[in-house]
Amino acid sequence: MDAAPARPSTVPHAVRPLRALVTVGPTHEPIDEVRYLGNRSSGRMGMAIAESLAAEGCSVTVLAGPGVTATGGLTTERFVTTADLGRLLDRHWPTHDLLVMAAAVADYRPSRAASGKMRREDGPVTLSLEPTPDLLAGLAARTGPGRFIVGFALERPDELEASARRKLARKGVDAIVANPIDTMDADDVEATLFLRDGSVRSPGPGRLPKRAFARWLARTVVPMAADRPAARA
Repeated sequence: MDAAPARPSTVPHAVRPLRALVTVGPTHEPIDEVRYLGNRSSGRMGMAIAESLAAEGCSVTVLAGPGVTATGGLTTERFVTTADLGRLLDRHWPTHDLLVMAAAVADYRPSRAASGKMRREDGPVTLSLEPTPDLLAGLAARTGPGRFIVGFALERPDELEASARRKLARKGVDAIVANPIDTMDADDVEATLFLRDGSVRSPGPGRLPKRAFARWLARTVVPMAADRPAARA
């Protein structure tokens, strides 16, 4: 496992700012007009990554989910559901060079949202769930070789490496950040970057504050993305 040394902010070979698209936070899938299926993602890691990419000289667009506190000065658009995020990705990704898919997208959503508000007095309710589209795999399949895509894997520690390598192959992305499940509730993280060429990179042993990891990740992936033909065009 290679520990990447700190390097000064730079976007090598780029003749214009690298255009980075970062998705942040959870999706909320409606059950009725009041309730939803969601997850505990706060979006803190994703926003730290967006800020770090901007510090590296990137032109950053943030797609932010419910409850995420956006950073002033960054172009930000909001989504609620997986479908909303999919439409924003379809619109923005063709004009960007680097995608960091840090959003915690729901794997399932109710097959049909009830109108109005369901009442407890009506008795037990059974929800029928359907899989959501795999937004990351769909984008990667439609993306040419000139752009760079980073996905995320959130698993139990003993399943992280296997899950990350499966996602690299199945989704066709360039890199996967592997996070343990407790990342969602913590101020720090012990994450690892798995690359398509089989190599593995880490900021070093032990846990780091999320902002420190975000800086390391930005300084690692920006030169890789900037080396792509689309970033030099």
